Amino acid sequence: MPIYNAAVVYGVGKQLVVNNRMFAVYDANMLMLTPQQVANIAQLSDQTLRHWRSVLPPLAGLNGYKPCFAPGDALALLVVRHLVKIMGISVATLAAASPELFKLCRSTSWPHLADRQLLVQVENGSVSLVSKTPDLKEPTIVVPMRPFAEQLQAAWANSYPPPDQLPLQLPASFAPRPSRYADA
Repeated sequence: MPIYNAAVVYGVGKQLVVNNRMFAVYDANMLMLTPQQVANIAQLSDQTLRHWRSVLPPLAGLNGYKPCFAPGDALALLVVRHLVKIMGISVATLAAASPELFKLCRSTSWPHLADRQLLVQVENGSVSLVSKTPDLKEPTIVVPMRPFAEQLQAAWANSYPPPDQLPLQLPASFAPRPSRYADA
């Protein structure tokens, strides 16, 4: 982060306010995932993730054991996994469309994505986000995002440790008032 000659610096979201001027500064406190975590969320083997990092341009340079993946990357990898493993599309074929896919998943909130569909046009390498399917003039893959957003949300919820002690489910009981207390 650059050093500013300012008396007061206030952090606001992903922006930094310095002397009533806005600077676009990436939030260093944003949650990042390790390659192992993103592979678990996306249900990929380490070897598959390693191969995809070499084939998909948005994943180039994201390596090692340190946290370097955004949660949006995990969402995009879930979509790519489905297109590759279920629909039989080669990951190399998706390489041209992957920058737009990862950009959309990184920059759009999960609830907003859950109500939308992705239109993936493999031939020209474009990806767009729509609320309803438009009239299509060329072959396009329509991907409803709700299942992937829910899958990511479930993986997120399961990553929290279980409570240390579960509350006891005892029935309510009546405790009679002792007679030695005087009525006031």
